[in-house]
Amino acid sequence: MFSLCVSTYLSAAFEHYPSNSAAVGSGLLTVNIYANAIGVFSDPASVTLFNKRNFAISSGHRFGLRLLQHHSTAIAQPIKKGFIAVGASFFGDKLYGETIWCLAMGRKISEKLNIGMGLMVYDLQIKNYGTARSLGINMGWRMKLNETLQWRGIWRNINGPTIGKSKDAIPQIIVSALVYNPLPKATIVIEWEQDTLYESRLKFGGEFKLLPWVVIYTGHASSPNQTTAGLGIIYKHLNINYAVSTHSHLDLSHWFGVGLTIH
Repeated sequence: MFSLCVSTYLSAAFEHYPSNSAAVGSGLLTVNIYANAIGVFSDPASVTLFNKRNFAISSGHRFGLRLLQHHSTAIAQPIKKGFIAVGASFFGDKLYGETIWCLAMGRKISEKLNIGMGLMVYDLQIKNYGTARSLGINMGWRMKLNETLQWRGIWRNINGPTIGKSKDAIPQIIVSALVYNPLPKATIVIEWEQDTLYESRLKFGGEFKLLPWVVIYTGHASSPNQTTAGLGIIYKHLNINYAVSTHSHLDLSHWFGVGLTIH
């Protein structure tokens, strides 16, 4: 009985992935369409968005529970032959904690195709039970279909990593998304996400630049149904975002993030 309880608890490890507030407000998107360095955790191909160095932090609580607090930081920048980003994310509390270390690299293969790879180190800490570690590999791509439409794809943990003595699987997720820019000040995204263990999720949302310094985000995700909204403030090279997401049975989740582009 004791062994079964521990195995059941560990099987949910690393289901929560770092995300920037703008992506959350736009429908809990996995793809990183707003050039925020936190997005490279889930979308390694987005590292190719950063023509300048970008530093970002993100923090929040899921469903109003202190146990589910999370804090993330990342920095992304171009290098001589491509793009690189590093980051760290912390989730949980003193009793149960998950840490994700990220190294992402990407290249522009052509004018229409960019690819990225992410090496993830997963550290799990449970008080009085010890620690466990595993390695995961993420892959992503960005393909320009025309002047207003892009196809984005992600395959998370393609190597099928497991963690702990019981070899619990870390979630594998496949994402496909269409990103449409009907206007210079508007972005619309439709995203399909498939976890290998659970039913798929359909997400849609986007952003609208209300003023040169104000951005509005909104979206919705299915299975479970969650509606999201957010606000972004742009001041010179500083971007401040706040987002909230609903849940049909749980309290609101809140995200707060800051991004800084260094010229």
